[in-house]
Amino acid sequence: MTPLSDEIQRLIGQLPPRGAAEEARVHDRWMRLTGLDTTEPDYLPIIIQGFDRVHPEEHQRELFGSGSRFTLQEQIENPEKMLYEQLLRLVPLRRYPGDGTAVVMPFFGNAFLLSALGLETRMEGDLLEPARSLNRQETRRLELLPNWAEAGHIGQAVRFIQYARSILPSHIPVGLCYMMSPYDLAYLVRGSEMMVDMYDAPDDIHRLMSLCTDLFVRATRLLKREAGEPDGFHRYINATHAGSALSCEDCCVMLSPKLHREFGIPYTRQAFGELGGGWVHFCGDGRRILDDYLAIPDLQGILFGQLHLNGTPHETALKLIRHGKGLNYGVGGPDYVLPGPPGLAPQRAPGEPWPAYFRRILAPFDHRKGIFLSAGAFTDERAMGASLQQMWHEAQDEVLGNDRR
Repeated sequence: MTPLSDEIQRLIGQLPPRGAAEEARVHDRWMRLTGLDTTEPDYLPIIIQGFDRVHPEEHQRELFGSGSRFTLQEQIENPEKMLYEQLLRLVPLRRYPGDGTAVVMPFFGNAFLLSALGLETRMEGDLLEPARSLNRQETRRLELLPNWAEAGHIGQAVRFIQYARSILPSHIPVGLCYMMSPYDLAYLVRGSEMMVDMYDAPDDIHRLMSLCTDLFVRATRLLKREAGEPDGFHRYINATHAGSALSCEDCCVMLSPKLHREFGIPYTRQAFGELGGGWVHFCGDGRRILDDYLAIPDLQGILFGQLHLNGTPHETALKLIRHGKGLNYGVGGPDYVLPGPPGLAPQRAPGEPWPAYFRRILAPFDHRKGIFLSAGAFTDERAMGASLQQMWHEAQDEVLGNDRR
């Protein structure tokens, strides 16, 4: 036993299991959230975290790395340090009743899949980045390594999963990495010159996209198998989502609809078709390509980085729900994420009572589908943290009706 392993056991002790009936009920809420069928969950999910901070901006710094005890490089090199940081992130989820998933992730950063192609990476601050972009001739020669599943960062991710599963009790599962989409992987390989290649050498880009799609599918299957995660859903950050995969599509928002339909969306569709569906994430304004995503039958939902940049939030939400998709909708504090334009972002206003906030953001909807909420109770609101889930349920009964129960 090391001092850090003692701390890991202490953190595990702060993450008690739910009862079996409650665990099944929470899982059912996530699984019934999406789809065009009329079957609804008993309540829309809410993720509640109780933070040891008075000021949300202090939590922002801690959440996104500067408050971490170990650098990403140290975590990649030492599974014990990565497990410690992951468990520390989860403790706020179990302070109050809620629907959050206490899941540990092998967190290796954006570029970790590139090692499967034999490409070098470097640490840029606390980010894992490609060492350099390949030129067009190098890209044409690129192939998946024969030992891709054991070599480089993917091998390290597998070993972290194996280590974490040997330490953790069964009620703390291991979930997916931060998985770059086929297009984002291709962009990491080729860099900004990829934009030129789509016009000058489209066949080269289609070959690269096919290679990256194959890698995305293979790596997802490998990591899910090692984690013991069944098909049909995936666990990521602090939630459980229908569909087996998560695809980060940040680079796709740079594309025109025409280029996205040729070089982006067909490969996301292929990957989800092979894996059994999933969710996508992108930051920024994706309005011009949103309809392409909604047309993917296996797409279950979208995790927006900035919902307020994608139109009026409730109109965007209603559009997704009409297509049977889900999304991350509201946040329970004005500074919990970067604020959007006044009156647009479905965020809690300063001093707004929780019940009034819940009723306000539910007002545009008429049934329990599509949206889930994240709420942060900081130290100045700790007394009401235990009641937030009940308030959220009561607001749904008031606004959406409770005649089904």
